[in-house]
Amino acid sequence: MKASVQLREAREARLRQQLKDTPMRPLPLFQVTGWNHFVDDDVTPPALTTGTAPPPNRKRDEAAIAYHRHLRMVPTDAMTHMQNTVVDAIHLNSGRRDGLMDHVIDGPPGTGKTCLLRAIGRTAHKEIETAQGGRQPHQIPVVHITTPADPESKVNWIWEIASYLGVSHEPKSIAEVLELRRHPDHTLSVNYIMETTQTRLLLIDDINRATPGQLAGVLPYFDYLRNKLGITLVYCGTGASHLIHQARNLADDLARVSEEDQTRLKQAGHTTSPAPPSPAALLPVTWLHPLPLNTEDPETFRNVLAGFENDLRLYHLEEHALTRHAVELHRHTGGHFKALAHIISTAAVTAIRTGSENITLKEINTAAAQLSA
Repeated sequence: MKASVQLREAREARLRQQLKDTPMRPLPLFQVTGWNHFVDDDVTPPALTTGTAPPPNRKRDEAAIAYHRHLRMVPTDAMTHMQNTVVDAIHLNSGRRDGLMDHVIDGPPGTGKTCLLRAIGRTAHKEIETAQGGRQPHQIPVVHITTPADPESKVNWIWEIASYLGVSHEPKSIAEVLELRRHPDHTLSVNYIMETTQTRLLLIDDINRATPGQLAGVLPYFDYLRNKLGITLVYCGTGASHLIHQARNLADDLARVSEEDQTRLKQAGHTTSPAPPSPAALLPVTWLHPLPLNTEDPETFRNVLAGFENDLRLYHLEEHALTRHAVELHRHTGGHFKALAHIISTAAVTAIRTGSENITLKEINTAAAQLSA
């Protein structure tokens, strides 16, 4: 036990240093130390003195550049509504002994699904801690994983959870990291830790990287976590709803069961009716679509741009610097949130490094060219 505690402490020390050196990297979000840092992180925009010129070292101001490299997710009314809906569903699950429901976040690539998934986890985490009077040292309310690189084996999925929880040991050398070996089965350890730390939410991102057959092999385990430990699962990825529907049919062999039921009813002389939808078809699905800019909705996209404008910290930023170019930005991005954030972030960093301290069509077109190169 003492050795495992020392390994975990060494791991957390490495992660804290990693967060300090490169705070925006995604890796720590899939480990409990990094996730807690994300929940607590309150990004403070760099201070600007109105009416003054940029300082001499502004072009090399790494703090300002780092801030603009990772602009926050600008909330829309639809996004906020979706987040509140899912968080409310999680709390509803927490008050039930049976009938818990999973949730799915689906939509085309680049529409902000991962941003929404993490915003949901962060909000739920904070609300759980607030209800408990603050963070408890031996509680892990949220677990955030991504689909394993090799999703064929159930053990690999459990390894992702074990890695988040700090169950897997810290490698002692590069040779050990590179050694080809199978992941050990941490099922019992993972179950025990999630039960004793009162985990209530499991976020699974990039579910689209698994095939229905691969996912079908692990669904019974996820059912176990939901039905015995009361953990709500949120699946996220393009095509996630259809994928889970297919995987559930494979896992439960619903097509065969339905045919057998139809046969029994016919033999009993009863009139048969179409088979009811599978449980997967009844899962709540949150859909994200590209942001529109048309005669039916001319405001949503512009409101998002205005939100980005409020977050920018540039010395010579003109009023409505982004919203005045809404048509061009929508043409470059198709309303996809990921591409939009990339172009604005790149344009802002360019404005700092060139000394223009403003975003014009020139910076926008330059950033768009880099995106499509």
